[in-house]
Amino acid sequence: MRTVRCIYLIILYVVSSTGPERIVGGDNSVEGEWPWQVSLHFSGNLYCGASVLSSNWLISAAHCFSKQRSVTLTADQQRSVAHLGMLTQGSARHVAEIQRIVVHEYYNAYTFDYDIALLQLKKPWPSSLGPLVQPVCLPPTSHTVTDSHRCWVTGWGYRSEEDKVLPTVLQKAEVSILSQTECKKSYGPVSPRMLCAGVPSGERDACRGDSGGPLSCQAPGGGRWFLIGIVSWGAGCGRPNLPGVYTRVNKFASWIYSHIS
Repeated sequence: MRTVRCIYLIILYVVSSTGPERIVGGDNSVEGEWPWQVSLHFSGNLYCGASVLSSNWLISAAHCFSKQRSVTLTADQQRSVAHLGMLTQGSARHVAEIQRIVVHEYYNAYTFDYDIALLQLKKPWPSSLGPLVQPVCLPPTSHTVTDSHRCWVTGWGYRSEEDKVLPTVLQKAEVSILSQTECKKSYGPVSPRMLCAGVPSGERDACRGDSGGPLSCQAPGGGRWFLIGIVSWGAGCGRPNLPGVYTRVNKFASWIYSHIS
């Protein structure tokens, strides 16, 4: 039986008292706006993002981890923890230890193809944390994004290539999904398991520290939020005509369910 349950979110928004804080074209989020967003920490420091899939599974990028495949974590790796239900760094509603990491068996560290990984938590997050912690919907294989969808990339990564200080408040930036033809104009051949998203000016983009985090798109008419992409790679941050490249999640639906069901 599939363990993923996603819902039409009725989100409790709490207005942030902090003023706008720019990333690469981003703004501060508010509490409960992205309840599937996860911050991954190693020895107390942010290193990647992730998304909530179910009560005990997260999804992230393979390049955030070693080349090891399906593993139970070593003592050193067990310093990796997931912060859930968090708006401001240090204010997580739930901190969970990671029990197991499943890196896609075809992941290529040179091309970033198959850049996807699953993380199993030692203990599920309690349902009482809803609506501040909720799963994002997985798109079916046939799912397509249209111009009517609104898509956002979120994370606590750097706000520019030169930035030295990470933001404390979760950042969000609205981006557009590009066609594969447009993506290839920027990067040459790209895998069918990748997609590009951004804006022509480059002024809205993910950056270092956002890796593994979600590219979330809402169905037209205020419908469900789907995890369309996972922050994977790109040429710098926020450069004109060089969009961010994301793992195309709908290509991995069967692989995901085979591990988390």
